[in-house]
Amino acid sequence: MKNWRAAAITAVIGLVLTITATYLLEQHDHRRISERIQADAQSLEANLRSNIIRLLYAGELAGELLKTSTSSPATQLAQLRQAIAPYYPAIHRIVMFDHEFKLIEQYNLSTDTLLAIERFDAPPFELARLEELLVSTLLTQAFNLSPDPHDMALFLAIEHQQQRYYFALVMDMELLLDSTIRHHIIEGYQIQVTEGDTLVYRFAGQEEQLKEKWHREFQIRVADRYWQFVMWPTPLKFAQMHVINVAVVPIIGILLTLCFIGLVLRYKYQERQLEQLQREQYELAQQLYQRDEVEQQLAYLSEHDALTEVPNRNALLRFLAERLPELKAQQIDLVAIQINIDRFKYINHALGHKIGDELLRRMAHRIQQSDIEFDFIARIGGDEFLVVKECLNGVEFALTLTEKIFAGTAPEFYIDNYEVHASLSLGVAFASDADYDADTLLRHADSALLEAKQGDYRGLSFYQRSLQSELSKRQYILEQLHRAVERKHVEVHYQPIFALRHKTVSGFEALMRWRQHDGDFALPQDFLLLIEHTGLIIPLTERLIRHVFDDYREWRQRHHQQFTIHFNLSGKQLAIPGLVELLQTNLQRHNIPPEYLFIEIDEDLYCRHTSPANDILRKLKAIGVKIGVTASGLNYTTMQAIQECTPHSIKISRTLMKDIPHNKVQALIAETLIKLGDERTLHVSAVGVETQQQVDFLLQRDCIYAQGYYLARPMPAKEIHALLDDQSVAPVTNIQE
Repeated sequence: MKNWRAAAITAVIGLVLTITATYLLEQHDHRRISERIQADAQSLEANLRSNIIRLLYAGELAGELLKTSTSSPATQLAQLRQAIAPYYPAIHRIVMFDHEFKLIEQYNLSTDTLLAIERFDAPPFELARLEELLVSTLLTQAFNLSPDPHDMALFLAIEHQQQRYYFALVMDMELLLDSTIRHHIIEGYQIQVTEGDTLVYRFAGQEEQLKEKWHREFQIRVADRYWQFVMWPTPLKFAQMHVINVAVVPIIGILLTLCFIGLVLRYKYQERQLEQLQREQYELAQQLYQRDEVEQQLAYLSEHDALTEVPNRNALLRFLAERLPELKAQQIDLVAIQINIDRFKYINHALGHKIGDELLRRMAHRIQQSDIEFDFIARIGGDEFLVVKECLNGVEFALTLTEKIFAGTAPEFYIDNYEVHASLSLGVAFASDADYDADTLLRHADSALLEAKQGDYRGLSFYQRSLQSELSKRQYILEQLHRAVERKHVEVHYQPIFALRHKTVSGFEALMRWRQHDGDFALPQDFLLLIEHTGLIIPLTERLIRHVFDDYREWRQRHHQQFTIHFNLSGKQLAIPGLVELLQTNLQRHNIPPEYLFIEIDEDLYCRHTSPANDILRKLKAIGVKIGVTASGLNYTTMQAIQECTPHSIKISRTLMKDIPHNKVQALIAETLIKLGDERTLHVSAVGVETQQQVDFLLQRDCIYAQGYYLARPMPAKEIHALLDDQSVAPVTNIQE
């Protein structure tokens, strides 16, 4: 649309310019024509005046000849005739008068008709002028000397023998004009001569259409008479006088306009193309700029922690890769201190991720704002930071650094109306012990930190070579464990739970066992913690649940009895995403009533999961699964948790049963737990029963369910069939809901 608008504007401008150019060129051409006509008219006027002057000169010359002649006037008249006739055809008669202007003699030069006159009849004033004529000539009207009123007479006065005579040269003015005009006029002009309103002479056809506009006038005085000359060109002459063909100008203008329109359209097209290229160039520049920004941002994000905005492990490794060779060359040591927030996961779980994230940000800020100007600070894990600094005095300098770190991060944090106390554990390693290798240095710091976290809070440990052997051992165990999971060497064993009064099996607790290459079994406490720190805990738990439910279904189909099945889950297992759905799906798939499934957790874990913010236990109860708590004692927190989310069973822990009945305090605590279960109508059982005395203790206090090595050791699934076949198994109908 813009292109056509530009073309229309160009067309209008071209039309205006064409009209203007046509007008200006036409005006210029007309001006030149006018000047040409004017010049031609002036040339003709000059020639006419020249001829008249020649006639006057001829008269004066004749007069001088006559004055000097001694001949008689009649003889002189004949001589004058002979002198004038060949050269002045316009003089058609010579007349001689006496002093009274009476006719003496006349000669016709161009006609045979003589005038029948006696004298020269002229007005008195003309005669008076002639009488005063002495030496010069006088041109006057011919009057009666010619039948044509426009003819003129040139009078000469001559004295001979004291007598005065007058010679009159009668001129045919029409012949004079005709001969002069025809001789001097440029071809193509038309001329008209008038005296007043009387036409004197006309050298023209009937083509007078150009006369009104293109005529030129000039006036010539002859004697006392004024002749008006009008001169104009013929149409053919006028056409020939045009230098510029005005009719061609609009065509040229239109063609030029079309050319300009084409140029404008091409220019607009190229301008549009240029704008498109500029837009594309701008967009490309923007994309490049955005890409640079994204690359810079990605480069920043790749080496910075998004939460705390401190450098991350990648940046730390790059720094160490650049710095450690320099320090090694200069034999300068570097200390690396790995910092871990004690029980951060508990804080995060109890107060929420928002508080946990803010705690990490503020902890990073405190480390940055400490009195120590560290060479580098990085967040290398969830709740772990690492700082490095050139070491001047070995262990003493490192101890000073750790004391300042403890002091700088000791005050409590106030976050969203919460007062959060967060302590740190520190692992210290030196670059010289790692041969100035970055990966080795970080492994040493991590080993030292793991050792420091073995204590309660504010742990501090320096790397020693023995820690490396422990780390290597853990790595070896982890590799073997991965291989065992792949080869299905992590098995499920079942420990029977007995109804003591009937001495029958009422249920089984599923336990993991790791079959090692020598055939022995590793207990969960030897590898469960390591599993929880890796991703193996999730697939292993899922496999455990499916395997146990498969075995349970087979027992029911074979023995037609109902048993309770017990899972003891850790905090990591309880936090598996989709745990409730996993259990519900497998219960339905294996057609197992959910009330025969017990999920057992320890006392501390139970207390942490009964708050309104954590609803995993409520979700499990909602699908019909029963919750069991392994208790080692009673305190306010436990009682409060029981009020918040009442469990279905209480299991007296192995630790509590260990010294019963000899330890009176433990016996009293166990008895209290049994009474609490009775009062709350909770199912009470004991684990770790190793003696008959312990069985008697439980029976005396109406705790009728127990498990332990004294009753039966954990066994694989294939041995369960033999156990069930060897005894009469009563249905479990005395489990109190």
